[in-house]
Amino acid sequence: MKHVMESPDSEQVLALAGMVQALAQVCQTAMCGHSDARRTEPCLRALLGVYAGDTAVLYGGRDRLQAGLHLLADHLTHPSEVQLTRYLVSVLHLERKLIADHRRFREVTEGVRRAAEQAGHFGILHDNVIRNVGGLYAETVSSLRPPIIVRGERAHLEDPRNAALIRTLLLSAIRAASLWRRAGGNRLRLIFFRQRLIAEAQRQLATS
Repeated sequence: MKHVMESPDSEQVLALAGMVQALAQVCQTAMCGHSDARRTEPCLRALLGVYAGDTAVLYGGRDRLQAGLHLLADHLTHPSEVQLTRYLVSVLHLERKLIADHRRFREVTEGVRRAAEQAGHFGILHDNVIRNVGGLYAETVSSLRPPIIVRGERAHLEDPRNAALIRTLLLSAIRAASLWRRAGGNRLRLIFFRQRLIAEAQRQLATS
């Protein structure tokens, strides 16, 4: 059966859903000390996968982004989660800075490629994969200014695995920001076309 490509609106909303799904897991890990593997795995899958023009496929299927779509629709309708908004704005800013820094971008691309090979042996959520991707973020993206300051419980933030997972999820969110921009997304679209994005997110939820 011939595959039907998603519309630009659909691709933008799926990318935003991937971004907020990853950032929600950053919040959960920082505050509670654990993440939801069912919601984290698609984010890492998208980070380590090869984009072939279909965001849903990159995440392992639209159903893997249900949490992100719900959160996106709710957040755009009633933006009450201040921390999530801050992370979202920071990620969009850092993605542009990373793309503009060609040397750093090549380092990230090569590091993600190596991590994808490692995930092929151990699995996407394996500690070794998360530790290596987290280290990649620390060595490259962390020095971009202004950095993302993650708020949470000190004990959880100082736990090495949690710290690595948070950095890995932030890199996944940056990858989603790149998908959003590639599909035609920008800051003005978030401001002036919010209702259109909400309607598209709700449409995708209703048809899933």
